[in-house]
Amino acid sequence: MSVTVEIENSKNLRKVRTIAGVNSDGKAVELALEEYVQTRQPKSKETKNDDLPESFWDELFSQRPILPAGSTSQAVIDDRNEARY
Repeated sequence: MSVTVEIENSKNLRKVRTIAGVNSDGKAVELALEEYVQTRQPKSKETKNDDLPESFWDELFSQRPILPAGSTSQAVIDDRNEARY
């Protein structure tokens, strides 16, 4: 679909062309509109991601162990001993 648009601020159009690295005014406007739609369009509930960010897991597992040294081995031994009865 072809549309004729009057740009009131040609300075902004030149900025968009420079940032996008395009030579055509039409392509600059098209890219600006696509970017606007992508940033303003509400996210659908289907694509909602409740996962924690990677940085959370990196920080969590980079911390020192919470249990004292050797306590995990003792916990396994105690569990096995209780299972016999």
